[in-house]
Amino acid sequence: MGERVAAFFDIDGTLGWTNPVAREKMDDDERKLSPVPSPAVTDAIQRFVAAGNCAFICTGRSPIDIHPKMMALPFSGMACLAGAYVKVGEVVLRDVALPPEVLACVDAVLAQTGAGALLESACGSIDVRGGTAGTHQASPANVGKALRLIPGGRVHKAVMPTPVAMAVVDRLSGVIGLSITGLELGNSEVGLSENCKRDTVKAILEYVGDAGTTYGFGDSENDLSLFEQVDVSVAMGNAVPAVKEAATLVTDSVRDDGVATALAKLGLI
Repeated sequence: MGERVAAFFDIDGTLGWTNPVAREKMDDDERKLSPVPSPAVTDAIQRFVAAGNCAFICTGRSPIDIHPKMMALPFSGMACLAGAYVKVGEVVLRDVALPPEVLACVDAVLAQTGAGALLESACGSIDVRGGTAGTHQASPANVGKALRLIPGGRVHKAVMPTPVAMAVVDRLSGVIGLSITGLELGNSEVGLSENCKRDTVKAILEYVGDAGTTYGFGDSENDLSLFEQVDVSVAMGNAVPAVKEAATLVTDSVRDDGVATALAKLGLI
């Protein structure tokens, strides 16, 4: 360890993992929260920051849906909602929501297909027509009703079954620039093309100034743009093949505390 460095960490599948069986036994409020970091990962992040380095969350999740135990770690800031909302300390650097045209298109495609979606915002997330969050409570029947339950009525991205997400992107092709990123369980997230981990990491680095060597940790497709912006990219052992191929280093899986393993191997703790 020598120079001060900065690291950007994805959450789900990287900093933590929730057993699906255990998740089914949780109540709805807890079910929507991110996983909790293991003791080994908690210790590793604390040691990394105590050495004078900066750690940032870089996730597709809403900041409201990050578990309090995750938020209790000494992060300097966060890039949430796949880059649509970025905050360093108390300063908000980005807050870019989906325009009304996109939400209207999502509503129309859901009505036509009978599918559900998860609408995510900086104020939390809410299912529509059953959605994808896996909660057991009743959900609004359309996007309009869901928006009335979100403070400010602003949505930053939407998660839907992949064929439905593709239909939304196709309908708005040439009208609004959208990106689609595959997730687990046959779902994909749709957001503005300008909102990605690459550009938000760039925004954070421009704000904080010289951060030294930069590191990025991830496991899924939306981490590929993160890897484009950092000096050293670390793929989890459970990462999708494309992420492993793009990485500088492949570490252990999230279930084997791969973040802690990588930080130690890289000489950062």
